[in-house]
Amino acid sequence: MDISAPLLVILLVAALALGCGLGYFFAQARAARAPGQEAHELAALQASAAAATARAGRLEEENNALIDRAKSDQDIMRALAPLAQQLDTMNRRVQGMQETQTAQSSQLHEQLNSAAVTQRELATETHSLRTALTSNSARGTWGEVELRRIVEAAGMLPHVDFSTQQKTSLVSTAGSDSRPDLTVHLPGGFHLAVDAKVPLSALLKAQDMTGEDQASRAARDKLLAEHAKAVRSHINELSKRNYPAEYPGSPNLTVMFMPAESLLSEALKADPSLLEDALGAGIAPTAPSSLLALLRSVATVWSSAKVTEEAQAIMGLGRTLVDRLNTVAGHLDSLGSALQRSVTAYNKTVGSIETRLLVTARAFESVDTSVAQPREIPSEKGQVRSFTAGELTIEGDSIGGA
Repeated sequence: MDISAPLLVILLVAALALGCGLGYFFAQARAARAPGQEAHELAALQASAAAATARAGRLEEENNALIDRAKSDQDIMRALAPLAQQLDTMNRRVQGMQETQTAQSSQLHEQLNSAAVTQRELATETHSLRTALTSNSARGTWGEVELRRIVEAAGMLPHVDFSTQQKTSLVSTAGSDSRPDLTVHLPGGFHLAVDAKVPLSALLKAQDMTGEDQASRAARDKLLAEHAKAVRSHINELSKRNYPAEYPGSPNLTVMFMPAESLLSEALKADPSLLEDALGAGIAPTAPSSLLALLRSVATVWSSAKVTEEAQAIMGLGRTLVDRLNTVAGHLDSLGSALQRSVTAYNKTVGSIETRLLVTARAFESVDTSVAQPREIPSEKGQVRSFTAGELTIEGDSIGGA
């Protein structure tokens, strides 16, 4: 219990006033009472006053102790003020972090809910896709669409570098009405047939089996063997169609396209001799990556062929230009010869006039008329210039020379 100094002074004053009052009261009472009783009451009053004085002393000591304690507490509070300020700052930061964590937790919860919804939708779409791929027509459409995308990604143009579902009879007189899924046109009028195949039933069943016990592995290996057998069956079917025979002079090869890498890789794992047997039969099994590389090679061959064709055309134009330059040079040679003959005839005419005609004319001295004398063409002006360029000379002789 803390008692301030003013309160303590008031209490002391009240105690003194009470003591005085009691003294006065007892003095009056003593005056009215017997002498023995008065002495007894005076002793009691003195004892009470002494007790009050002792009590006041104790109160003063307690008050001093409380004052010292208050001063000590104030010193401690002043010392702890920076710490309290830091604790308040830390408290505000912790509250801010809690609010941020709450907001982040809410966002994370929303994102997890969205991911869960997306996962459920993906699972539904995947199940729908797997259900759709159980249909042979859907598989065929998937293979053809994927084949078209890869061909376009290779930079090939439709109806120029390739054709889809084109009868072999349209590009070969020996062709029948066979329709490969894709006909790749090669330089030189050659062609390459590409067929899309999607053996998927056994592979889907094998992928559905996730167990790792011996029975599950044996069943999965059996299904993969069935998948390899289905791939071999498609290879034998394409070999019987013999597309290369429809394109005389073309490569003896038919490309069998499978629209997923796993279709070919799993079959080769189950039957390692499958690829060698297929190539021996003239069939090249390809996945999207290998087909893209093949078509890029074809596109590169086309580019080289076009460059070669353009170079040959330029060489032909050069030969034609040289031939025509030779023809023009021949005409200029004839013109130069004619000019030389004209100059010679002119000079002969001038000489005849000067040596014969003017001699006769001078006999008419009586005629007061002067006869104009034509001038002879100097040799440096009458000389016809000949060609000196090597491209316009024939066997070392200049064309148009005198």
